[in-house]
Amino acid sequence: MTSTVHYPSSVANVLGILGNKRRVLLLNYLFLFGYEQDIEVRHLARVIGGVEKGISPREVTTEDYESVYNGLIQNHLPKLAKYGIIDYDDRAKVVIVTPRIEEYVILIVIARIISPNR
Repeated sequence: MTSTVHYPSSVANVLGILGNKRRVLLLNYLFLFGYEQDIEVRHLARVIGGVEKGISPREVTTEDYESVYNGLIQNHLPKLAKYGIIDYDDRAKVVIVTPRIEEYVILIVIARIISPNR
């Protein structure tokens, strides 16, 4: 699990976290899970890939699955773990949601209220 947590020190850092569509999808989906529940990255890649393509997770092609999976493990999950939003076990490829996710989901909801067409 990631041991060092950095808290965003500016609005720009928070926007950097939320400024990526895939991360926003990921945060919204992870928020559905209870804290301390293990979620496999394979599962996340299928679900996020399905949402991005507008299809069932079972219909996601191998190419699309691999693209999402690699993006998650190389970029998105480490970034969310760095800020304590999730715990991410890179060896086991497992995510655990932390209570900090609530802060970011609230910001996502506020952003949708302010700019409903986005």
